[in-house]
Amino acid sequence: MIMSHNLKRVNFSDPDKYDKLVRHLEENGKPGIQSPFYSLNELYSHKDSGITDWSGNPAAGKTYFVLEYLMSLSEKHGTRHGLYLPDLGTYYEIMEKLVKMYTGKDFSNKYGNKITEGELNNARVFIDYHFIILIKDNVRKNLSPEQFWEYICDYRDNDGGLDTCLIDSWKNITQEGSERNRDLYLDRVLSYRNELAETCNKHFHTIAHPAKTEIEVSGTEKKRRVPSMYDIKGGGAWAANGKNVIIIDRPDKKGFSVDVYVNKTKPENVGKEGSIINVISLDVRKGRYYEMHMGKKYYSYDWIGKEKEITFEPKELSQMEYEEAKKNAKEYMNELPITNPFINDEHEDELF
Repeated sequence: MIMSHNLKRVNFSDPDKYDKLVRHLEENGKPGIQSPFYSLNELYSHKDSGITDWSGNPAAGKTYFVLEYLMSLSEKHGTRHGLYLPDLGTYYEIMEKLVKMYTGKDFSNKYGNKITEGELNNARVFIDYHFIILIKDNVRKNLSPEQFWEYICDYRDNDGGLDTCLIDSWKNITQEGSERNRDLYLDRVLSYRNELAETCNKHFHTIAHPAKTEIEVSGTEKKRRVPSMYDIKGGGAWAANGKNVIIIDRPDKKGFSVDVYVNKTKPENVGKEGSIINVISLDVRKGRYYEMHMGKKYYSYDWIGKEKEITFEPKELSQMEYEEAKKNAKEYMNELPITNPFINDEHEDELF
C-alpha cells in the first residue's frame, strides 16, 4: 500500500502537458528578454519564470540598478512588478524615485528640472499600472517571505496579474529559527521560492546584504572588497539555491559608475558568469543608468539597432577570484558570534 504523500505524477500523455513540452522544445536554447544594457546581454537575460538575487556593499547602488532594470522592462515590454521596499523609504519616497526615473524630473528644483503637476499625473498613470507598491496592512504583524511570494502569485486587479516582484531587502522580511539553524531555514524557504516561481510563472527578485566585506589594507586602514554570493548573509544557502546571483559595486563612492558581477546564471541559456567594469554609470539628473561605448552614451535599450557601433567583451571571472571569495567568506563566518546578523544591520543610504 502506497502511503499518502505530497507528490503527483507528470503525465506527458496529457494534451496540456504535451503542448507545454513542445513549446519548451521550440524555446530550447533561447535566452530570456535581452538586457537594457548591451554590455550585460551576454551575461544575463530575464526569463519570465526565474529567480534573481542581488547583493552589494552599502551605498553601492543595487536598489536603483534593480529598479532601472524593472523600469526598462516595463517601458519596453509592459512588464508589471510588485514592490516591497522598506529599505528605500516610505511609499511616497518610493513613488518619487519611480517618477524621477520615468520622467527625468525631480520633486525639488535641485537640477532645475522640477516636475509639474500635469507631468506627475501622467507619470502616476504609468507607474500605477506597472509598479504595485506594497506595504504591510498591519505593521504589528509579521510578513514572511512565503506569504509575500504567495501574495504575488495570487494578485489580480482589473489589469491582470504581476510578472515579477522585488524585496528590498531580505532583512525586512520575518524569518524563522535561530542563527544556529539559519542555513537549514534558508535552504527550505529558498527551495520553496524556486518551485513557486516556476509553478506560477513569475520572476522573483531579492536584494540581500552581504555579511561583512572589509579587509585590512595597512595598519588600521580598511576598505571594502567586492562581495560575492558566498558573502550574502545566511552562508552558502544563497549560492546553492540561487539561480541568478548578481553583485553591484560602486568602486568610487564620490562617483556614479557601477560595476556588475554576474556570479551565477541558471538555466545555462540565461547567461554566464562574468563582470562589467567601468562601463555603466548613473545620470544623477535623470535618475537613469547609461553605458558608455566609444565615447557615446546609451541609455536603456538605446543600443537596439546600433549594435555595429559597439565593440564590447565582458570580463570572465577566474576560478582564482571565486576561490578567494569563498575563502574570505568562510573565514569570516567561522569568526561570527552566535547572534542574529539580521538585527542591527548596518545600513547606509543608496545613491540619491
